[in-house]
Amino acid sequence: KNGTSVIEGNGISLTQGMVSANIPTLSLQFNSLKASNGGQYSCIASISLTSISITSLYNTSSARVIVQIPPPLVATAAAPSQVVMEEDNITLTCYVQLNSSVDSTVMANIEWMEPGGAPINSTRVALVGSTYTNHTLYLPSVVTQESGMYTCRVVVISEYVISAYANSSIEVAIYSISIMASSNTAIGGMNYFLTCLVHWSIIPTPNVSNVVWIGPYGPVTNSNNTVLRDQSAAGERNVTILFNSLQTSHGGRYTCVSMVTTPAVTNVTARKDIAIQIPPPTVTITSTPITTSYYAGT
Repeated sequence: KNGTSVIEGNGISLTQGMVSANIPTLSLQFNSLKASNGGQYSCIASISLTSISITSLYNTSSARVIVQIPPPLVATAAAPSQVVMEEDNITLTCYVQLNSSVDSTVMANIEWMEPGGAPINSTRVALVGSTYTNHTLYLPSVVTQESGMYTCRVVVISEYVISAYANSSIEVAIYSISIMASSNTAIGGMNYFLTCLVHWSIIPTPNVSNVVWIGPYGPVTNSNNTVLRDQSAAGERNVTILFNSLQTSHGGRYTCVSMVTTPAVTNVTARKDIAIQIPPPTVTITSTPITTSYYAGT
């Protein structure tokens, strides 16, 4: 094997036989084929003819043995789905282990695929049957368009060992939440609105529920001066507070909270401070009517 004599043992048997009186055979049998059995095997036959002063004659025949092993065991380090906010950093790790029946170090290609199916990055590493290796994908400052299914694909392709592909996928949901105001200036008595925009880019559509506004004094509800409007469209959900007439009591911090389920549950928030600008006060100066004369010091 690969230029080295094969000896019996460790699942290998050598059996001599005869096809006929003049045709001897030597059989090489693998009792339980292993990745380490892959290689280039050569059978070398020699014949000694000492009676006519010929020491030996050689003839060689070779066979290439490529062992197909079970696919590696592949798993991503996170849950089936991961929810992150826009501009967060994401780290996805792919754990790879050879099937337990493999007892030899082999080379494997580990490759991360983006949601569209194109490869992002790959590495070639040596694997050992009982040892995990990993390949990490780092995505900095993500945007909602990077949402989707990321797949780690692994295949063993060595000189004498091959396997089928093995995949493990993780769904990444990337959300953005922001607040839009009708004006940068909030003036007392004017109509004013705040809109909470929750946006995502993922299929299937997640459950975006319980989008609520928390005002300076607790949850915002419909009242004489405030009206809530909830609107949904493809890939987004908007909840707006309408102030019919801004009062000084409306000033303070407003927080939008959204609960997102994909299937993990994550609360995402955004905040906006409102400073109410009121008209200047009216100032009047009055004096006592002059009906008599006053002396200095009075």
